Amino acid sequence: MGYQDRAYRFVFYVRNRRSPPAGEVVRHRCNNRRCINPDHLVAGTQLENIEDDRDFRANGVDFALLLRG
Repeated sequence: MGYQDRAYRFVFYVRNRRSPPAGEVVRHRCNNRRCINPDHLVAGTQLENIEDDRDFRANGVDFALLLRG
């Protein structure tokens, strides 16, 4: 389509068969921008993304995301 996009956005699109709604971004629940695990990617607002970052700095890694069951 004439432009490049981040790999995680592509993975989100393939998994959900849609792009994030207008005005929303793809958030990383694991707070690792390089992560392309589809289970860690969710759509949300930029404000939610900023709050995720603040929460990560205050509380660290969500180890529940690292466990395999």
